[in-house]
Amino acid sequence: MKAIIITLFFFVFNLFASQTLVFGAISTVNPEIMQKKLTPLMKEIEKTTHKRVVFQTGYNYADTINKFADGTFDIGYIGPIPYIKVKNQNKDALVLLAGIKNSKKSPFRSVIISKKGSKYLKYKDLKNTNFAFGSPNSTLSYYVPKYMLEKEKIDKDINRYYFMGRHDKVAQYVIMGRYAAGAVKQSVATKYAKYLQVIATSEPFVGFAIIANKKLDPKILKKLQHLFQNFHNIAALKKIKKSAIGFEERKDSQYNKLREIMKKVDGYK
Repeated sequence: MKAIIITLFFFVFNLFASQTLVFGAISTVNPEIMQKKLTPLMKEIEKTTHKRVVFQTGYNYADTINKFADGTFDIGYIGPIPYIKVKNQNKDALVLLAGIKNSKKSPFRSVIISKKGSKYLKYKDLKNTNFAFGSPNSTLSYYVPKYMLEKEKIDKDINRYYFMGRHDKVAQYVIMGRYAAGAVKQSVATKYAKYLQVIATSEPFVGFAIIANKKLDPKILKKLQHLFQNFHNIAALKKIKKSAIGFEERKDSQYNKLREIMKKVDGYK
């Protein structure tokens, strides 16, 4: 009897799994907010694939990167540096389905911020201060701003760096005066603009992408490729990013500039 129950359990489990796609994402903001942003897109995927799509993330950036690399996620929304790190862990893990195309008015940039009204207005003002980053795996809240600080030769004059985990936490702690300055993506700097001042803004970089597990059923993969090549629900896309105007083709070579920055910042290969 016990053997029958176990067999039945695995049958039901496998049946459920075969009818479900796991959509993974790194939570640059609160996970509940991230899920809410992505839900309209997941509904579009459900309509296209006729499968239930469930949201999942990791405990942090590193755990989520591991889940992308080991195939836990079937589909996902991923930033540039995490994408590069997943490919380095498992070069055959991902298929690039499409990139998020941003309006020219709001490109994918990093912003170094300080509290509005504070004395921290320029790079030189950051000498002997404490600085807040998001995650050590973040594009716009670590690698790009750290590279900016290094270029200005101020990085070694900063007393200490702290990692907050997420962009919104960086902004909040800077506003509270816990840290003299920090680095966030442009949309977060805009969200808290009333309380912040901008020290510097980076050049634009290649942004987030939609990826698929390379081992996904080829029929499902083909349906997904068609969906993102012919995506018309811009309202769903703007739930993810207000500045998004559509999807565009994304190639692995477009990440090479960030790969060079990673090497310069911490020798990452």
